[in-house]
Amino acid sequence: MNQTVAVTGATGFIGKYIIDNLLARGFHVRALTRTARAHVNDNLTWVRGSLEDTHSLSELVAGASAVVHCAGQVRGHKEEIFTRCNVDGSLRLMQAAKESCFCQRFLFISSLAARHPELSWYANSKHIAEQRLTAMADEITLGVFRPTAVYGPGDKELKPLFDWMLRGLLPRLGA
Repeated sequence: MNQTVAVTGATGFIGKYIIDNLLARGFHVRALTRTARAHVNDNLTWVRGSLEDTHSLSELVAGASAVVHCAGQVRGHKEEIFTRCNVDGSLRLMQAAKESCFCQRFLFISSLAARHPELSWYANSKHIAEQRLTAMADEITLGVFRPTAVYGPGDKELKPLFDWMLRGLLPRLGA
């Protein structure tokens, strides 16, 4: 298969599984990374940059028929931190995809929290990003996926909670 897919959030919990799946299915993957990565697979190209760097985003999407946008800010002490990454970064990525004149599909990994933007700065930023990406998509097919709780092998977020529960330090949920 000669199709290329651009992926952000490639080193994150969801992104690494998406990349592994795409590679196993024969896709070429171009993955955004903030730090230099070793070459480990002929079908995987690391593009050094960030969601704030329009040049690296253009390089990322060059020749890609689809974008899977997994990168996102989930923690922060100011609303602007979430807006800068989850809204502004997403819009820059969509703009780069449109300007490539090659990208046909854009999958935005949002959050179930986006249903209730009043819950948090994170939820609000995902909600706004969904709305603005929808308005901006034009000829690119936009998919928005709102995962619920995400956990599994390699999870570092919920593992301490499960460890505490196994030691009897927390009440069992639903008990």
